[in-house]
Amino acid sequence: MSGCFSPLENLNLLINNLISSNNNVLPLKYINKLINDLTKSLSESNFYDVEIKVGVNENIKIFKAHSIILEARSSYFKVALSNNWVERSDNGIILFEKENISPKIFELLLM
Repeated sequence: MSGCFSPLENLNLLINNLISSNNNVLPLKYINKLINDLTKSLSESNFYDVEIKVGVNENIKIFKAHSIILEARSSYFKVALSNNWVERSDNGIILFEKENISPKIFELLLM
């Protein structure tokens, strides 16, 4: 999901600028580390608990995502990923399919 959560990267740049412009902002260094760690975990596909398959026929893409992030950012996903609506794989990954949307549009929705 690299690039899907670029606002975190923008926040990271802002905090870096604040830290470098003011030597008395020690707590911002800790916030910066946290944002770096979160950004890294969002862009690494090893740490995910949702697979979202979108599109049909030859135009299919599977997005690997974090349910907690999706639920926090979207009331739709908060309901859609509830226990009543989801199917899970044998290894506990939430499987979610949306054939009625193209991968390009879905990627824009994730931003």
